[in-house]
Amino acid sequence: MTVIKHITAAFVFSLLLGSNSSASAGSLLQQWKQGLSGSKLASYVGSVHTRTSSLTEIDFCRNGRYTYNKNAGWDAYGAAAGASNNRITGSWDVQQRGNQFFLVYATDGGEKGNFPIYLQNNGRVNIGGTAFAVQRGGARC
Repeated sequence: MTVIKHITAAFVFSLLLGSNSSASAGSLLQQWKQGLSGSKLASYVGSVHTRTSSLTEIDFCRNGRYTYNKNAGWDAYGAAAGASNNRITGSWDVQQRGNQFFLVYATDGGEKGNFPIYLQNNGRVNIGGTAFAVQRGGARC
C-alpha cells in the first residue's frame, strides 16, 4: 500500500510540475525548483456566510525572484465594507532538510524565512499550511 501511494504521489508530482517521475531525494529537490520556476500559484478563500474573501497569488520567476499578492475584502451586510491589498517581492529557493522540503524566501525589505512545502493528494501545492493551485508557465515576470 505504501509503495502504491509513493508511486501515485510521484506520478501526480510529475504531471503537476512537469518533471520526470524519478523519486530520489536529489531529483525531487530539482523537480520542486523546476516545477515552481515560471509558475503562478493561486489560493482563494471565501465565505458567503461571513461575506469575506481573499485571493493570494505567487509568481515564481525563473530568475529566482517572486511576487506575492494578497487581495482581501469583507462586507458587513451593507453596514460596512473594506478591502486590502498586500504586495511583497523578493527572492526564492527550495531547500531540503532530511526528507522535508522548504520554500525559502528573502523579501526586498530584508525579512527572511521558510515554509514547509509538499504536494497534497489532490494535486495542490501546500506552502506553510495553505493549498495552492499551480499554473505552469503562468508567472507574470
